[in-house]
Formats: sequence, structure tokens, C-alpha cells
Amino acid sequence: MKKSVLLKSISAVLLVLVMAVCMISCDKPTEAVSDPTEAATEAPTAEPVTPMEDILAALASLEYGEVKNVILYIGDGMGQSHVPATDAITGGRYKGKLAFESLPNYGIVKTVCTEGEPDSASGGTALSTGYKGKRKQLGLNNKGKVVENVVELAKRLGKSTGVITSESIVDATPAAFSIHAANRNDESKIAKLQIEESVADIIMGGGKAMYDKLFEDEGDYTEYFANNNITYTTKWDDVLAWNGQGRLIATMTDDYWFFDKEMAPTLAEMTSRTIDILSQNEKGFFLMVEGGALDEVAHNANLMELTRHMVAFDEAIEVGLRYAYVNKDTIIIVTADHNTGGLKTKEEADAYIEKHPNENYISNEEWCLTNAKLHCLLEAEKIAQEQNPDVDWSTLPYRFTTIAHTSDDVEVWAIGPGTAELMTTEKLASFHIGKFIGKALSGEEFGSTDAKGIK
Repeated sequence: MKKSVLLKSISAVLLVLVMAVCMISCDKPTEAVSDPTEAATEAPTAEPVTPMEDILAALASLEYGEVKNVILYIGDGMGQSHVPATDAITGGRYKGKLAFESLPNYGIVKTVCTEGEPDSASGGTALSTGYKGKRKQLGLNNKGKVVENVVELAKRLGKSTGVITSESIVDATPAAFSIHAANRNDESKIAKLQIEESVADIIMGGGKAMYDKLFEDEGDYTEYFANNNITYTTKWDDVLAWNGQGRLIATMTDDYWFFDKEMAPTLAEMTSRTIDILSQNEKGFFLMVEGGALDEVAHNANLMELTRHMVAFDEAIEVGLRYAYVNKDTIIIVTADHNTGGLKTKEEADAYIEKHPNENYISNEEWCLTNAKLHCLLEAEKIAQEQNPDVDWSTLPYRFTTIAHTSDDVEVWAIGPGTAELMTTEKLASFHIGKFIGKALSGEEFGSTDAKGIK
């Protein structure tokens, strides 16, 4: 081969190699040298949130697995007129209704205790133990004997447990799920028992004043808390920062959330935080959420505040429904421990009050005693009117007929395995719900063994 031809061939090969290298590297954009600590510019794509309307529409057709979790919502004093009154006055939340009205399984519940008209102690005990008990007694059967509650059952099964409320945590309903005592009025003792004997992982709500009294009477519990891995706090930020180790007791108001504007944290926020913590347990959890302030505002015949707290209660239920929609091993039950206030349509209430001017609603409340012949209901309505100056009380479509409890039946809504069958129970009573929860958690019979809920 001639020298000139060889050189041309070599040049051609080199040209091809250069072009190939350029295709690989020359066309590639030059990467800037960056600080290795510099944050990525693209945020991760957030998963879409299913609209609540779609969740509510899907509830009736959900398929469930084996029960792992139970969330029980108790509207303290929530009678059968509370829901329609809230819908009528507030306009509801979803197509004129509250979220929990979409739960597919529904029933009517008798709440009487062994002495007749129930209180929150007997009502809470029935729901927590599956036994019908006496007024004032907490977690005791009709003979005054300690019986296991569903929190203790769940804990024995290795599950996590929580009791939260918009009421004081030493009040009867949360107390019935956390301790055993003969007298609901001994609230300092209840606080002591919640610290020293309760097995609930989380107890949260109001009640700071009674815990302060306990510390004043009994001394500083700081060392006891440290030795027993208990976190006690009165601050929501501490609840958010809690690592989930040991037990948590939180009292974030002196007593209960009376005015809706005081709901900080809200019942929904407390519910969300508690579920986040309890759901880390692979064995599951039991949670009781109480709309406790409902009872307090009903005792004060404050209908407007009642409807605000009903909405707050529904928002907390929505948190549980979102969880159950994704985790189809979760039962949701919404019910009441008793009726407070005898709420009726205004026409029915006016007629009842006119016919029974001295029945059921004369009270020994201190602020009534200054007007010995003044009906406490009327005085309560007057105070509530002053607290809601923009509302004409006479135009409201519902009205209370008493500031006391009644023996009226209440309602139950539910979703999850076995809840449809629960509604077919003959003469469904509160203790049946307690028995059902225990069996759902354990697979075994729980609570009373007889039809009356006593033995």
C-alpha cells in the first residue's frame, strides 16, 4: 500500500473515533459541580388524598379482613335528636349530613342501668365491660366486683390502647375505660388510679385541675413517672413530640372544652395523633374517643354550642373513617352512653314543657338556688342566649326539655366485620356493644353471660 493511502486510512479511522466520542460525551450537557449538601430541587410527589365524599359513598361496599383494630366513638349524652338538630342548624357537612350518618349499619340502643336511668358511669361501664352496672360505679358489675374492661383485654392480647376525650379524663366515661372505682365523684382517686393502675397506653383530654389537686395532696410524682416510663404533660407540643415509648397522660385544659373556640387541640387532632401512635403496633389497637363536651353543654341547654361540638365530634370520626377505609381490618362504632337534655323538636318540646312545668328540669345547681322558683332549664336557656347574641333562641327548630339525663334510647352506627349482625340483636342494649367489642378483639365471649347483662 502506498504511504499516502495508508495515512488517509489512518486519518479516516481517527475521525470516526473522534465522532463516536463526541456522540457519547460532547453532546452530553456539562454537569455543574455542586455542594454535596445541597437539597434536591424536586419534591417527592404527594399521594392523592381520597375525597371524603368518595370514602362515604364506598363504605357500604367495602370488603373486610380479620379484625385487628376497634375504634369506639362515644357521644356523651348524644340522644336521638342531636344528629337531626345539628343537620338542621349547621347544614351538615356532606350533602346536609354528618359523616357518620353514612355508616351502613344502624340500630337503636337501650341505655338503662340496673337502677333505671343511667349516668355516664353506668353507661360507660356497660360499653367498656359488657356488664350492666350501677350509677356512679366504674368498671364494676352489679355486685360491685371488678370486671375486665376492653382496654385491659386489648392490652392482654398485646394490642396498644388509647382513651381520649374533650372532657376531663377523670370524668366517668374515660374513667370507665381506664380504671375501676366505686364512686365516679372521687376524681382525685381516679387520677391516682389512672397513673398507678391503668394499663392504657394513652389517656388524653382535659382534667389538669384534678391532677394538680392530686399532686398537691400526694406530692410530686416526677420520680414515679420517670421510674415507670410515664410521660405526663399539659402541652400539646409535648404530645406531638412524644416518642411513643411507655405511657402518655395528657391534660390540656383544667376541665373540659366548653366553648368550641377552646378546642385546641381539637378532638380530631387528638384522634389523628393517637391513631398514628397506636397503629405502629403490628398486633393492632383499641381506641375510645369521647365527645365528652357534648354532655356538658347539654346540661347547660346550650343548643348552639351543642351543634358546634357535634361537628367537632364528627370531624374526629372522619379521621377514623379515613383510617378504616385504608385498613379494612378496623371496626368503627359510634354510639352514646345515655341521653342528656331530652332534646325534641321545638313544637314537641314546647308542648312537653307546658304540660310538665315542674318535672325533670328543676335542679339543685348552685346558680339556680338563688331563684328558688325559677326553672333551671329556662335560666340555662337565658344564659345560652346571652352567650349567642346573634341567634334568636325562639327560632331554633329544636329545644331541650331538661338539663338532666333521661332514659330515652340512643343510636348506634357501625362498620366492619360483625357489625351488621350486632344490629339484629334483640333489644339491643349498651352492654351488648361492650360484649361485641370484646369478642371482636379476642374471638372469645366477653362480658356478662346472661340476657340481662348482670351475671
